[in-house]
Amino acid sequence: MRKLLIGVVLSVAFGGAAAASDYIVVSSSDPSIPRGQALDAGARVALGAGKTITVMRATGEVMTLKGGASGVIVPAAKMAAADSARFETLRALVEPPPQGRTFGARRGGICPAIESLTSLDDIVRVAETSGCKTVARKALDAYLAKTGVDNP
Repeated sequence: MRKLLIGVVLSVAFGGAAAASDYIVVSSSDPSIPRGQALDAGARVALGAGKTITVMRATGEVMTLKGGASGVIVPAAKMAAADSARFETLRALVEPPPQGRTFGARRGGICPAIESLTSLDDIVRVAETSGCKTVARKALDAYLAKTGVDNP
């Protein structure tokens, strides 16, 4: 019984650590806030006056936040938490690609044309299933540019 209780306590304590954040930084004029950083709704971000960050939810909602003297507070999420796997896929696409050679990144099959990936669902599906992460990354950048994100 004691082992079960310890297990429950540990799972509750560490359960929150696996939860996905609410927003992904897709553009930043502040070098200390990198593209791909995950942010939780309600978090205070040390973003100086005149600096901006553009964040995206896993649902595709994009917004730009402007810094001030006391930073900026990330807005509360309007919808239920998004699928954590989708969030992590988008985060991986937003982060800078790995440097150097990656072996086994694309195995068989042909990647779709970037222009054919017009929805966030299509981009995520290609990134998760076909191994065409480079194409998915470029398609996501094009998607963000259409929403008005500066320098995605």
